[in-house]
Amino acid sequence: MKVVRSRLKKEMSEIALKLTSSLHHDYNIFHYDILVDIVHVLNILKNGHISKDEAAKILAALLEIRDAGYNALSREYEDVHEAIEAKVIELAGEAGRKMHTGRSRNDEIATCLRLYARDRLLSIAQAVLHLREVLLERVEAEDAVMPGFTHLQYAQPTRLSHHLLAYHDMLERDFQRVIEAFKRVNLSPLGSAAFASTGFKLDRLYSAKLLGFKDIVENSMDAVATRDFAIESIFISCNLMLSLSRISEELILWSSEFNFVELPDEYASSSSIMPQKKNPDVAELIRAKAGKLIGNLTAAASVYKAMPYSYNRDFQEMNLLLYESLETAELSTLAMAEMMEKLKFKKEVMEEKAGKGFSCATELADTLVRKCGLPFRTAHTIVGRIAESEESIINLEELDRIALEVAGVKISEKITQEELNQILDPRQVVDRRVNTGGTSSKEIKRMLEERKRRIERDAEMLEKIIEEVSGGLEMMYEEVESVINA
Repeated sequence: MKVVRSRLKKEMSEIALKLTSSLHHDYNIFHYDILVDIVHVLNILKNGHISKDEAAKILAALLEIRDAGYNALSREYEDVHEAIEAKVIELAGEAGRKMHTGRSRNDEIATCLRLYARDRLLSIAQAVLHLREVLLERVEAEDAVMPGFTHLQYAQPTRLSHHLLAYHDMLERDFQRVIEAFKRVNLSPLGSAAFASTGFKLDRLYSAKLLGFKDIVENSMDAVATRDFAIESIFISCNLMLSLSRISEELILWSSEFNFVELPDEYASSSSIMPQKKNPDVAELIRAKAGKLIGNLTAAASVYKAMPYSYNRDFQEMNLLLYESLETAELSTLAMAEMMEKLKFKKEVMEEKAGKGFSCATELADTLVRKCGLPFRTAHTIVGRIAESEESIINLEELDRIALEVAGVKISEKITQEELNQILDPRQVVDRRVNTGGTSSKEIKRMLEERKRRIERDAEMLEKIIEEVSGGLEMMYEEVESVINA
């Protein structure tokens, strides 16, 4: 007889057990289930529901199970919670049967999932922080004028450093979202029992403190019935993967006909038949996994959307989506950081193509406004006519001819050929963009220094959060030792 089938006379059928069992992915929360069990035992001991001797036996059994590892558990049970409890009873005897006093699997799993999500979010935050550091190191170490694109067509010249700073700023927002989500995840449901609390006196704040939680989910029904923290965690993972996918897409393009980058060998593959090939497999897989996480987010929301209060077994189907999403986001971020660190930028190619496609056309139109007093739309028309001609060299004679036709003005009276050459020089164009957030070297330097300061601040904040979580767990193990060694 399984430990949780007291009401039922017959064992679950083999097919039903195979359908309902979560043991194939419960390894993700094995460690957290042990922590939850330990803290709950300390709580019921603190409140006089078991003796110190009973608590010592249960805690010793839990530590033994922890050290033996997940693979040592029997696979005949519905889930990891039941498997651990059965093993505790085997090791601790009758005392083990008291471990579940005042607790339900509902608040147990909700707590395990929050612990898992909390730790993964912190790991993701560390990974994103590292990727941001790598990007700023690349900004600082090298630079080149390069073409910028809209609609995937040559648009205006920009700087490699400016482009990489855009990556950083996108990822900085992802980092901020992770931290904000962490605050909502880092709340304890433990002590809520099935949903209506329990008649056994428990100190929920004590449990929360030992598990490193900031506070509790106060309403006992809300505590076990909500999975919005899981959906938000999946969303955070999905949104981060969208950022990584956009970067991956550019790396794939840039390593192809653009020829802007040389991918590191460690993050590429060769063809099984074409020996000359160097394929951007890792970037492609990150791009694909972003699509998969969009599916995970949709699936989780679809499971959740019509769930009546309080607990329903449907929730179990969301767990694997949570595990996969958070793990994928962390691993992909670490891969991207290493790939960006070892990437070789072909700066000479970027420089050569910076002026391609008449990319300085906007600067020429702006200059006609500034120097010749033309309305912008008139200047836009003149430069557009020049673009139509597809001449590789733009000279004053051609500019005068078109300006006279369009506006009855002679540009050479205001602009010399030498000035025209400077206007059409991509390097000089990017340095004229001195507005906040622009491409000038001075503004790039300012943005870089500001972002380095923000990374230092974020690193300090993250370290403090991790210390707070670790401090609670250290306190928990100190209490375990005091009970076992008494």
